Amino acid sequence: MGLLQGITEFLPVSSSGHLTILQEVLRWEGPHVLFDVAVHMGTLMAILVVFRQAIKGILTGFLSEEGRKIALIIVGSVPIGISGLFLESRAEEIFSSGGVAGAMLSITGMMLWSTRYVKKGDRGPEETGIWRAVTVGVFQAAAILPGISRSGATISAALFLGLEREWAGEFSFLLAIPAIGGATLFKARDFFTLPQSALGAFGAGIIVSALSGYLALKFLLGLIRRGKFYLFAPYCWAVSAAYFLLLG
Repeated sequence: MGLLQGITEFLPVSSSGHLTILQEVLRWEGPHVLFDVAVHMGTLMAILVVFRQAIKGILTGFLSEEGRKIALIIVGSVPIGISGLFLESRAEEIFSSGGVAGAMLSITGMMLWSTRYVKKGDRGPEETGIWRAVTVGVFQAAAILPGISRSGATISAALFLGLEREWAGEFSFLLAIPAIGGATLFKARDFFTLPQSALGAFGAGIIVSALSGYLALKFLLGLIRRGKFYLFAPYCWAVSAAYFLLLG
């Protein structure tokens, strides 16, 4: 599951959807949400490594263009913060539903396929604006549902809003830092309740998701630059169809 998380977190095919379906196939009885948060920690490490120069620039350039990125990340993170608070009580129910994941994967496929008709954008951080950042943030909030790819939703929205391809990818994954970091902090206290026998499994999941996530992220950024983001749509539809044909 750590390997699956690492690959699917960055490829626009919904890591939460794949984890939910796999947990159902394996008849996983463990803490669904807590394990999801744990392996997301691994992919957060991958983001920090790949975008370390951009993050360094943001932290040291408050008065420059990099400083503007901070404002965009903050306002873009508001929607997922709100949705997380409202859905927290139902998170375990939602994230254990393979049916929800299967249905939402088909929607992810539609979003990805639609990007092939988008003209190449030319808006960088200076031209993004607050409302565009909030719009991308709303799409990130929608990805709290298993089966809606966070990267797929946010990058698709950014491309439709006219953002440059490279900036669309960068902004999407910079937005993931407070989203994943916040979820990790929110569930941090639950990690102390894990039995000692589970620590090895959780640790293995985190390490494997970090390593595979790094490779997947580098691969996806190359596809975004080439305008081939839509190629993952048929895969999403195939997984959705397979779920309902075999497990639904």
